[in-house]
Amino acid sequence: MSKKMNFIDLFAGAGGLSEGFIQAGFEPIAHVEIEKSACNTLKTRAAYHYLKSNRKHKTYVSYLKGEISREELYKSVPNEILESVINVPIGDENNKTIQKQIDKCLGNKKVDLIIGGPPCQAYSLVGRSRSKTKMEGDPRNYLFVQYAEYLEKYQPKMFVFENVLGLKSAQKGIYFYELTTSERKFLTGKFIKQ
Repeated sequence: MSKKMNFIDLFAGAGGLSEGFIQAGFEPIAHVEIEKSACNTLKTRAAYHYLKSNRKHKTYVSYLKGEISREELYKSVPNEILESVINVPIGDENNKTIQKQIDKCLGNKKVDLIIGGPPCQAYSLVGRSRSKTKMEGDPRNYLFVQYAEYLEKYQPKMFVFENVLGLKSAQKGIYFYELTTSERKFLTGKFIKQ
């Protein structure tokens, strides 16, 4: 029997990308997301997958029917399942805290895959067209650097970086160039903090 490959989802949102990897047979280690409502969705899906794999899906059905509350649903799964959803913004001031929680979830395992896509408002054509400043100076413009930091720390076998078409044209291609340069450095083992 082959071991399931695992993954960490950064900037997880409500977990759409994760859900695809879970359905493809990957095992989630941790989800990192800033929005509390999205984290509630992630926890609820984590509860669903746990209950389904342990043939206790009737508890989840009771939740869907409104027979039990979300809190009661969460009590039906081990705490470490819920703790794998990390509701903290990714950034220099929080990375150590996030990584400590990821390390706790990982145990002795190595990371096989990191997935995710930093917020796309700063790169998307729609986001830029709605902004008076064309998203210049928006701190989300450089969240891909944080993604690269997690690649450096965890050295996964693979990674999937999802983003929008506008990334190539934002700031005349500067962000795209910086992103691909960071990824190339990671892939060649030459990632250097600047």
